Amino acid sequence: MRSEGPAPADDSEDEPSQSKGTSAPTRRADESMTLITSMLERPLDPGYAAAAQQRREQGLPASTGTRRPLLIVWLLIIGVLIGMSTASLRSRDGARAGARADLIAQIETRQKAVDEQGASVRGLRGEIDAATARLDPDLVGTRQEELESMRISSGLVPVRGEGLRITLDDAPGSETSADGDPRTGTSDEGRVQSKDLQIITNGLWSSGAEALAVNGQRLTSRTAIRFAGEAILVNFRPLTRPYTIEAVGDSDDLQTRFAESAAGSYLTGLGSNYAIETSLTTQDDLHLPGATSVSTRRAEVIPSGSTPPAVAPRTKETS
Repeated sequence: MRSEGPAPADDSEDEPSQSKGTSAPTRRADESMTLITSMLERPLDPGYAAAAQQRREQGLPASTGTRRPLLIVWLLIIGVLIGMSTASLRSRDGARAGARADLIAQIETRQKAVDEQGASVRGLRGEIDAATARLDPDLVGTRQEELESMRISSGLVPVRGEGLRITLDDAPGSETSADGDPRTGTSDEGRVQSKDLQIITNGLWSSGAEALAVNGQRLTSRTAIRFAGEAILVNFRPLTRPYTIEAVGDSDDLQTRFAESAAGSYLTGLGSNYAIETSLTTQDDLHLPGATSVSTRRAEVIPSGSTPPAVAPRTKETS
């Protein structure tokens, strides 16, 4: 019989045991921030540090000593240039503001002179009408109604009566484009333009208006509503917003016919599609001034006692 020796030891039990006095090494608290730690502990790149150390070993200074003064000089030069540019821009803005103020003053002065001359023209026209009425009472009596109707339609005399008042103003936040066209950009579609006034005034004429005025400018058969730059011109006079259109006529009938016309739908569309501020109200008492730019182009002498010729109806349109 073969005797059995002691059982072989298990490999798993061969692991060395730690001594009681030896502890496991501890991890640094900032071990996960190695890059930041190295930047804080060694802010100078090793290559630069080696170059500086080599210069010191050769007996040279760590820096040439001229970089800092040159930097200061360059900073001073840049500051002087910025200051000069700012001063130049301020002087230009001041000159522009002065020129603008002077131009506005000239416009206001000449506008006042034009208004005074217009009032004088209307006064002289009234004197001419009074003198004409005294020349031939019989002729004036036979044609007084026709003459008065033609004066009203031509805009020569002021008109007063009931009617409609339509007000248009630009949509909030609308701006003018660089070329002055209010429909060039999407942000400028809310501006009132000359075409809008043309369509509405023509619609009022066709609805039965007897007389029209836009911001106090009387409309005649030769009136032009145009767009120039950023301004709307009526009778070659610039208008300022809001734009007020006044129409003399039977207020109820005029409002009904205008609302049923294409111009009435167009006015509603300006508010719903472009956010243009619009309002339409009836007025019991409107006062429209007479036009000052109307001139006589053709005249005929009618013999006393003759039958006045028939006057063909005219369609008043605003170009």
